[in-house]
Amino acid sequence: MLAALAVDGQTPLLGLPRDEIFAFHLRVCNTDFALFTDLQELSGKTDPVFSNEALSGSDRRTLDLTERQSWNMESFVATQGDTKRQFSLAGNPLSLDGDPLKTAQAADFSLEPPAGAAQITAYDAATKILTLQLGAAQPDLTVRYRVRPNRDRRFLADVELRYDQSMPAPGAGDASFEIPFKVRTGRWAYYLITNQKGDFSIVDTSAASPSISFSAANRTTLNDLPDDPDPDPLASELSRQYPDLQRVRFLSDEAVPCSLATRNGIELRLGNQKLLRPLPNPPLRHLSRIRQKAGAGFKEQDIFHQVVKYLPTH
Repeated sequence: MLAALAVDGQTPLLGLPRDEIFAFHLRVCNTDFALFTDLQELSGKTDPVFSNEALSGSDRRTLDLTERQSWNMESFVATQGDTKRQFSLAGNPLSLDGDPLKTAQAADFSLEPPAGAAQITAYDAATKILTLQLGAAQPDLTVRYRVRPNRDRRFLADVELRYDQSMPAPGAGDASFEIPFKVRTGRWAYYLITNQKGDFSIVDTSAASPSISFSAANRTTLNDLPDDPDPDPLASELSRQYPDLQRVRFLSDEAVPCSLATRNGIELRLGNQKLLRPLPNPPLRHLSRIRQKAGAGFKEQDIFHQVVKYLPTH
């Protein structure tokens, strides 16, 4: 913020009160941002806000991810002599922690202000009916509950910078804050289409560290599996396209972080013979999901895939 200073070179001619908030919208310009960024923590917030409020008096420059809460209040008239009443809510209540996947319970509501002996005893989420136990001489009631905010989906989040001790004093240098994002990770999957049989493998010979391992335990001959699109939709599609060819999936042992750097040393081998090198890295837009066995159940995993054809007699 630029401001004219008094003759002392330190005091702004127009003072700025402490705790003033500078509010911004965070807009994503890169259309591929969600492909290479882990947005799990952000998507868990109904109205995410990056703030410096917790940085006052510290040397940290990383803004904290918080959540703006939205509340709704509805007023009801209690009939004299009633000891129990049911009220139909006009809004759409959330659970108290704001989790949209949870069903709101009676404990997620409060009376504002506390209304004598009245108590909230039950809530039916299907009908949005709230049941209250009333006192003998019950005043009118106001119910407060959390709701989903009316968020502008054009923006990824909001940013609020509070003018506090984390900000520089007037006349001092600039203050820079940062918002870090975690890189997305996903296992790499190569789908080999070939008219040959044998001990195929994929090996990472690049100098990049750590190397990407495709062990035999994660190599699957798809011809031996039933054509079921549920665990692996792409494998099912390739089965329909190439029913008479060998189809092998090579899955990396570990998830691979997204990176701008290209790995040029990944090669397809048949035994000890090098067949294709370098294999193209799976593109960001080749993102899909597969279901893998995990204990007694299944676990969905993100994969970045690439189809490779080896048809030497064609």
